[in-house]
Amino acid sequence: MRLPLLSTAAALLLVFQAPGMAGEKELSLALRSRPDENGAFRAVTKEQQWPTHSTAIIVCDMWDAHHCLNAVRREEEMVPRMNEVLTKARTQGVLIIHAPSECMETYKDHPARKRAQAAPKSKNLPKDIGKWCDRIPAEEKGKYPIDQSDGGEDDDLKEHEAWHAKLAAMGRNPKAPWKSQHAGLKIHDTDAISDSGVEIWNLLEDRGISNVILMGVHTNMCVLGRPFGLRQMAKNGKNVVLMRDLTDSMYNPKSAPFVSHFEGTRRIIEHIEKYVCPTITSDQIIGGKEFRFKGDN
Repeated sequence: MRLPLLSTAAALLLVFQAPGMAGEKELSLALRSRPDENGAFRAVTKEQQWPTHSTAIIVCDMWDAHHCLNAVRREEEMVPRMNEVLTKARTQGVLIIHAPSECMETYKDHPARKRAQAAPKSKNLPKDIGKWCDRIPAEEKGKYPIDQSDGGEDDDLKEHEAWHAKLAAMGRNPKAPWKSQHAGLKIHDTDAISDSGVEIWNLLEDRGISNVILMGVHTNMCVLGRPFGLRQMAKNGKNVVLMRDLTDSMYNPKSAPFVSHFEGTRRIIEHIEKYVCPTITSDQIIGGKEFRFKGDN
C-alpha cells in the first residue's frame, strides 16, 4: 500500500518550523517581581516560556574556598542541588557559563575556557561591561536593606581564626583563598568558563542568547555587582533572573537591620525583585521543592 504524498505546504512546514513550535525545548518559569504600586511592593508572579537555545546560566563565584567559614558551609549545602540543576539544564540545551572570578589561570587549557575566549567581539558591546557595577538608576528609588560595611562575615571568632590558620597551612591566602570553582560543580567541555564581562557578553551575543539565569554567591556583592552580574545584564537589556534559592549573602546579623543571616538574604532578594530583576527557584527546572538551608527556620 502506497502512502499519500505530503502537500507542498506540509512538506515545507516540516523543514521550516517556526520558533516555539514542535521540537523546540523550553523552560517553563515563574518569574517573581515586586512592582511599585503607589508605594506598595506586592510580589507578582508571571509565567514565561524561555527557549533553551537562547538561555544561559551563569554560575557566579562558587569557589573552592572562602575567607568566611560559614560561607563555605552554606556553599557546601548548595553544591549538590546546584549541580543537579546545571546537569538538567545542560541536557536541555542551556549554555552553562562557569564564572569563578580570579581563577582563570587554573582553566587556561580547558576547552570551556577557550570557548569563551574565542567568541567574536560583539557589535553592541555595552559601555563599562568590563567593570563592576555598584548600582543601577532604578535602585536610587529605594533604600539598600542591609549594612554590609563590615564585609558580612558571620563566623564565630575562634572558628574564624582556626579556619584562617588552616588556609595558611594549605598555602592559601586566608583573605582570598580561592583557586578554582568548587569541585562538586562539574564542568563539561561544551560549557564556557570566564570571569570577564566582555567575554561573556560576546559569547551571549554570538549565540543569540537573550535570557540569563544567575546563581551562586554572594547576592549582595558579586552576584549583583560583577561585570557579568545582575545589574550589568539588566541595564544592558538581557532578560535576566536570579535563582533565589541557590544563592547566599555576606551578611552579619550583628549589623543592621539585626535580623538572622537568612532573613538578611531574603531582604536582598526582595530589593532585587523591586529594582533590578525578577527571581525564580530551582524546582522550576528539576522539580520537587525549592532548596532551603538547614539552618533557615
